Amino acid sequence: MAKTIAVVGTLDTKGVELDYLTSVIRAEGLGVIIVDVGVFPQSVVAPDFSREDVVARTGTSVSEMLSHKDRKLAVHTMRQGGSALLRDLYGQGRFSGIISVGGGTGTHIASGIMRSLPIGVPKLIVSTVASRDMSGMIGNSDITMMHAVCDLIGLNFMTRKILSDAARAISGMVRSDLVPVQERIVVGLTSYGPLNDCAFMVQQSLEALGYEVVPFHAIGTGSMAMEEMIEQGLVTGVMDLSLHEFVDNIYDGYCKYIGPSRLVTAGKKSVPHVILPGGLDMIAFECQSQEEVPPELRERRFLSHDFRSFVKTSREDLSTIAETVAERLNRHNTPSTIVIPIKGWSKADAPGAPFWAPEIHAVFVDRIKRLCGDHISIVECDCNINDQACAELAVSEFQRLTNASSIGAKKETSP
Repeated sequence: MAKTIAVVGTLDTKGVELDYLTSVIRAEGLGVIIVDVGVFPQSVVAPDFSREDVVARTGTSVSEMLSHKDRKLAVHTMRQGGSALLRDLYGQGRFSGIISVGGGTGTHIASGIMRSLPIGVPKLIVSTVASRDMSGMIGNSDITMMHAVCDLIGLNFMTRKILSDAARAISGMVRSDLVPVQERIVVGLTSYGPLNDCAFMVQQSLEALGYEVVPFHAIGTGSMAMEEMIEQGLVTGVMDLSLHEFVDNIYDGYCKYIGPSRLVTAGKKSVPHVILPGGLDMIAFECQSQEEVPPELRERRFLSHDFRSFVKTSREDLSTIAETVAERLNRHNTPSTIVIPIKGWSKADAPGAPFWAPEIHAVFVDRIKRLCGDHISIVECDCNINDQACAELAVSEFQRLTNASSIGAKKETSP
């Protein structure tokens, strides 16, 4: 049976374009479900789910929504109702991928709907605003943004080309499903540039032991995407080498986003979890000189990197982070391990390196020991995070937690 693609859009403003898009998808041999998230009536395309169907999911009606004469409320209602409808349809197996076409408003509605769907569902938006900062619209999701280049008002040689490419792209995406590795534990591994040596060694060791390793760049959204995949059951073990985004979150730095579920989901889902303080020695900013960092940080140690620069963390920073980390890990009683390499937490933090300051790091270590519950093991090693000994200890602790957990028992008894 041919797979089906959900085509979501404002048919009152993008009906012609969506009609053409669906014709190309059907020509590719795939089915289509059309969902109208436009506010006003239209006559170009007959949707499978009308704007009335979408609004009804919010417990109101189109006439009631329009009576308020509030554009912001209307957009929110279409996004909320569309999210509820599409989640239900996907749960029923009604479609395998989703595509939308829009300007600023249409992109806002469509991206909100797509973020409500699981990671792994193919998602594509053709947008006139795709060249702008899309971080808020994409979030932690796996949405693909395709720049429309010209405005989407009718069909011409440019829009036909863009829409045809988009239709064939989403068609190709849905023909290849995300297939979780059933026979192996999937380990999410967070890393950060100044501790890549550790990440490479840990990854190689875990793969040699038969684990499937999925690395995540600890820049905020990467780590939060991992948390979502833990929640979905796609990631069943965590090697958290980097907590750097906790530092940047304090100072609005380069990797600033941690989100409410960071460090929480593994405990909630009883997933083996090893944590290292990678990158807690530095704050990262997208700048090249000390004069460009926040004024209150200009007297601290400074290290130019590339288009980014690093500033040394303080005792107060590390005390705050220890409190945050401990509070989150203490929410659930799932056993986990914090590995502390006492000779530094990055390449810049080692004996003789610019950020080497063991007396500052001792604040984090002392506080985390006092605050963490008995279900958290804290293991120190006389090495730098990028030393082989540290990687070996982290993997050993992960093996210990895995063997003691239900997934470890399942792994050992599987054929």
